[in-house]
Amino acid sequence: MAKPIKLLLVEDSPDDADLLVAELRRAGFAPEWKRVDTEPDYLAEIENRPDVILSDYSMPQFSGLQAVKLLRERRLDIPFILISGTVGEDTAVEAMKHGASDYLLKDRIVRLGNSINQALAQKRLRDAGKRADDEILEQLHELRRWHEATLGREDRILELKREVNELLAQQNQPPRYTSIKSS
Repeated sequence: MAKPIKLLLVEDSPDDADLLVAELRRAGFAPEWKRVDTEPDYLAEIENRPDVILSDYSMPQFSGLQAVKLLRERRLDIPFILISGTVGEDTAVEAMKHGASDYLLKDRIVRLGNSINQALAQKRLRDAGKRADDEILEQLHELRRWHEATLGREDRILELKREVNELLAQQNQPPRYTSIKSS
């Protein structure tokens, strides 16, 4: 059974977009996809939180490098794969520095399915780590609350013991609690 995937294609060529979608189907995915090729359209679509973004490196009105930068500026954790006909090593490294999950050359597009699977697995790990961090912070908060409540209760008990001792002293009786000093 094909794996459903919500996909955003940042691509100026409808033919290249069709080739990418066909490769995804061959790799066992059932893509639901949208193609954009301008920055405003891209910004609108990333708000829909696709599972993966595939982006051409170079387009007349927009670039893949700009797309990944905008994604990270908005602190959205969406796997981003840069695809190009001619990505040099320096460009690929820069894209990875800005947060791209992977880069592929168009003549090696058969790696697309594996690249997406790897990017999604890394995202699941990041999500699990974030959930674990959130759970630890929540437990720490709860522990602090209990600690403060316990300390507050101990302070109140000491205060009550002092009050009992003071009342006993007013009646010329010995203190009930010897380890507590009267105020």
